[in-house]
Amino acid sequence: MLRPTIATVICALFASVPAAAHITLKVPTVRYSNSPSEQNKSCPCGAGAGNRLCTNGVTSDPNRARDRVTTYTAGETVTLFWDETVGHGGRYRVAFDADGADLADFNDHILLDIADPAGGSGNLGTGNGWAVSVTLPNTPCDNCTLQLLQVMNGNTVDRVPDPTNKSTYFQCADIRIVAGGEGEGEGEGEGENGGEGEGENGGEGEGENGGEGEGENGGEGEGEGPSTTTPATCAAAPTPLLAFLALTLRRRRRATASACSTTGKSA
Repeated sequence: MLRPTIATVICALFASVPAAAHITLKVPTVRYSNSPSEQNKSCPCGAGAGNRLCTNGVTSDPNRARDRVTTYTAGETVTLFWDETVGHGGRYRVAFDADGADLADFNDHILLDIADPAGGSGNLGTGNGWAVSVTLPNTPCDNCTLQLLQVMNGNTVDRVPDPTNKSTYFQCADIRIVAGGEGEGEGEGEGENGGEGEGENGGEGEGENGGEGEGENGGEGEGEGPSTTTPATCAAAPTPLLAFLALTLRRRRRATASACSTTGKSA
């Protein structure tokens, strides 16, 4: 068997690798997979060889990927990871749309805008990987979108309030934001007379006798509480017992007096 030459191996590798997008969003899950025909050029979410300048009315993308939705909690700080495959200088911007994917809404809700130095190196210390953290809004939403864009005009100083008419590459991630206490709780009562219950992810737990407990992430649990039955005590019903004792004492006194009287007569 003939060994392949180095040139043959290199050609095979390049033949098997799809044409690289300028940015590849890895976390959260990107709306479009980065196949050769999807070059991040279409405003506002990438995919295809469309108009990347956000002109001619190309400013909205209704193609939400229902099988690629990532769920977060309201107000959560999340980290985005992506690779920069072409080292242009410019800016990176992360933006948010609470309902759909429209450029105007992204421009109104910018979460982060940072410099992208030329050279293709990331900010993780090795390679071309990038990671940034953003804080999500406090309002839940079911049809919301995160947008990542790379403006490649060589200007690393000026922020990007609007990418229109700028050489830009786009990525979007379909997300869902839920309230902090949403989800089912599983409660476990611990101890007696006021024990604690625990709920998962802010859910409500249930224990015995309505005792109050604590859940994780602000949830409420119910553990074992004090019984509502009042225990009987000696002081609860003293009258019948005292009457019985008094009657018994009187009968004994009468019997003693009668015996003494009989003894005196006999004498």
